[in-house]
Amino acid sequence: MPGNILIADDDQAMLRLYARIFTGSGYSITMASSFAEASGLIEANHYDLLITDLMLTDGLGTELVRLLEKKRADAKSLLVTGSSPAEAKMSRGGIVKYFEKPFKVEQFMAAVAKTLSA
Repeated sequence: MPGNILIADDDQAMLRLYARIFTGSGYSITMASSFAEASGLIEANHYDLLITDLMLTDGLGTELVRLLEKKRADAKSLLVTGSSPAEAKMSRGGIVKYFEKPFKVEQFMAAVAKTLSA
């Protein structure tokens, strides 16, 4: 089962939450706290899934989705946002689903599993 996941969020509390919910999940998790860090990781590594916040302090999560899609045509992404994203921002082909903060962990993890098994 593929399970190499990159998580990009500039909110340290969210990164701690992700660390907790993915503990013992069997997925390999890499976390980035900025757009710059995440884009460098995308260039250097292979990821099956990108989970990114829409608004990072130094860039947009949708641009990270674009970078991953450029590297892998079959790239999949989940977008997390503090506000409802405009439909135009959701038009990226690789964004499978988006979650508004706060999200229900069970629904989020179900979406991760479904996305990685597709």
